[in-house]
Amino acid sequence: MKVRCVKIINPATLEVESSSTWVRMGEEYLVLELMGSPNGRLSLRILHDDNSTGIWDSEMFVDTDPTVPSNWVARVSEGGRLHIGPPRWLDRGFWERYFDDEPTAVEAFKAEMAVIRDDSGRLG
Repeated sequence: MKVRCVKIINPATLEVESSSTWVRMGEEYLVLELMGSPNGRLSLRILHDDNSTGIWDSEMFVDTDPTVPSNWVARVSEGGRLHIGPPRWLDRGFWERYFDDEPTAVEAFKAEMAVIRDDSGRLG
């Protein structure tokens, strides 16, 4: 799944901004995970240009390739939060382990990214 940025919303203030150091208007991004909350907000974890990931409000984007990667599943966590993405990434604490460079998490990230890239086509 790919999206194009059409608006920039500051994740801390929820205010519309004219620019960001992480995303650019008109640019296309690969979606890694979808997250929905009981209050109706939908967030996307996208792959930034520097290969880092970030969570952004879905209102910022329109889809350019709606293809859902074959390795995605849906889970509902405590509190009613919906997560859609690779099952290994949806395990509690996965992203913390990944950002701490835990080898098994880094390997899981690389393996699942390969599937997402193959299914969605290479970006850039």
